[in-house]
Amino acid sequence: MIVVLFRWEIDPAHEKIFKEGWTELVQRNIEKYGALGSRLHKTKDNQWVSYSQWISEEHYQKAQNLEDKHEEARSKMLTAIISTATPLILVPMLDHLIGTNIPTINKTV
Repeated sequence: MIVVLFRWEIDPAHEKIFKEGWTELVQRNIEKYGALGSRLHKTKDNQWVSYSQWISEEHYQKAQNLEDKHEEARSKMLTAIISTATPLILVPMLDHLIGTNIPTINKTV
């Protein structure tokens, strides 16, 4: 298993469309490419961070295919992104997370 960490600065006026595109891509990655799920976070200084788990790095690399029906989801995200950092590929060494699906909190950070 690997983890990929993404970071972006998002235009506050486009947060909703970014979240829509992100959600669509996460679902596509789970259904078609072996992703194990993802979480999206926002920091107090408007940085957005996504943590996604994958079966393997090969599965993650295959999901980078832009030639599928979810290009529209990527476009939604790109509309909102001001800047992006290079994704970090992480290999878990120790794991003490409790497997849970926490409810979405609709509050501004």
